[in-house]
Amino acid sequence: MPNFFKQTKDISVGIIGGTGGMGKLFANFFERNGIRCEAASRSTSLGIEECASRNDIVIITVPIASTLETIKKVAPLVKEDGLLMDLTSLKKREVKCMLDNSKCEVIGCHPVFGPSVSSFEKQVIVLTPSRGDKWLTLLKYLFDKENAVVKISTPEEHDRIMSVVQGLMHFTSITLIKTLMKTEMPSEIFNEYSSPVYRIRNDFASRILNQNPELYADIELFNPETVPILKKYIQSCRELMEVVENNDRAGFINEFNTASGYIGDYKDTAEKKTNQIIDFVASLKG
Repeated sequence: MPNFFKQTKDISVGIIGGTGGMGKLFANFFERNGIRCEAASRSTSLGIEECASRNDIVIITVPIASTLETIKKVAPLVKEDGLLMDLTSLKKREVKCMLDNSKCEVIGCHPVFGPSVSSFEKQVIVLTPSRGDKWLTLLKYLFDKENAVVKISTPEEHDRIMSVVQGLMHFTSITLIKTLMKTEMPSEIFNEYSSPVYRIRNDFASRILNQNPELYADIELFNPETVPILKKYIQSCRELMEVVENNDRAGFINEFNTASGYIGDYKDTAEKKTNQIIDFVASLKG
């Protein structure tokens, strides 16, 4: 425990929206590290205002569409020597709202995973510290203790990166399945004729469609950085489509080599890693 917090015997965390999956996940995280937590939501007797005013760390984890409204309600109530955080997938507008409506320390936090993970080990957590650094020391200590991968970013850089990591990847997964649907080919036929590597691609796209559509809509629509990235994707599709339509073999090889060059030596690492996944999937029944 950092030196400052060795003198603090009663750190408390209040989680607004704490009865949801991510709220429960973080409550368990803090509690197993000896920090008391309480949750406030529409289903609890504890109101969000009281929860915000009496805890040292206040975490907001509500649907993206409701985050700014919730911040405006509770941020002015957070202790000046306390910490206000959010767990949403977006950061620029959320952090600004927290700064504008509070006097406490502010850290944006984006766990780049869902509440179904079994531990924080090797999971990416992005922190965007925006006012103060006292509580950042504690958070980094706790996340490092659980072997999470902590990335420090600005809110602006976070949203730019997530327009690719989430916005582009979600978009391509949905369009892949929509394209398969337009073939009118039963999905089970696709899997029956696919080797493990192609089943994996289909399974990960299908996994996206097993998540909360409202959450994914908000991630896609509320990040202003996403549309420019998707336009680049559409442009890339058109360029490659033109090569294929023109039966341009040399052009296709050039497109392939250009993309391969961008990845660089990592493609060798990727092949070795995915070979292990492919072998595992091949061993599964069904």
